[in-house]
Amino acid sequence: MARRIKEEPSVHRKRIADAAEKLFITYGIEKTTVSMIAESAGYSKATIYVYFENKEEIVAYLVLNSMALLKKEIYEHTSKDSRHKENYYGVCEGIINYKKKYPMYFSLLQDVINVDFSAGKYFESEKDTYIQGEEINNYISELFALGDDAFVVIFTFWASICGILSMADKKTEYIEKQAKVSKKEFVQLELERLYRGFFR
Repeated sequence: MARRIKEEPSVHRKRIADAAEKLFITYGIEKTTVSMIAESAGYSKATIYVYFENKEEIVAYLVLNSMALLKKEIYEHTSKDSRHKENYYGVCEGIINYKKKYPMYFSLLQDVINVDFSAGKYFESEKDTYIQGEEINNYISELFALGDDAFVVIFTFWASICGILSMADKKTEYIEKQAKVSKKEFVQLELERLYRGFFR
C-alpha cells in the first residue's frame, strides 16, 4: 500500500478505469458494480470513491479517453492537403477502425451527452469530451469547407454512418440475401451514396 500512496492520483484513476473497462466489456456497464471494479483493480471500495465519485464518472472518464482515440484515427487518415473524396473516405476509415477496435465506445458515442455546463453538476471529463467532439467536428468542417451548413451536414453524416455500420452488423444475413452483396460491399456502397449527398 505504501507504493500506491506515493503515486499520483492520475495513476490510480487510470488503474481503476482500466479494470472497469475490462469488466464493462465482459459484463456490460449496467451489471458491473463498484465492488467488482474495486476487487479487479486491487482497491477497497472506499478507495474507489476517493478517485471517482461513482461508476458514472468512471464511464465518463473512459468515454473521454475513447474520444481522443477517435480523434487520432480521423486525423491519421485525413489531411488538409488532400482532396475532398480522399478525406471523406479517410474520415470513414477512421470511424470504421474506431468501431472495430472499440465497439463499446462506438455504442456510447451515440448516447445522450451533457452539453450544458453553465449550471448544475457535471463531471469535468464530460466537458472535456464535449470539447474534443467539437474539435473533431470543426476539423471535419474545415476539411470540406462546410460553412454555415456545417452543423446540419456533420450531424446528419454522423447519424448516417453510425446507422449504416450498426445496421450492417445486425442485418448481415438480410443484406446478403436481399442485396446480393457482402456486408463490406454494402457499407462501401452506402458510404459512396453518402458522399454524393453530402460532400461532393
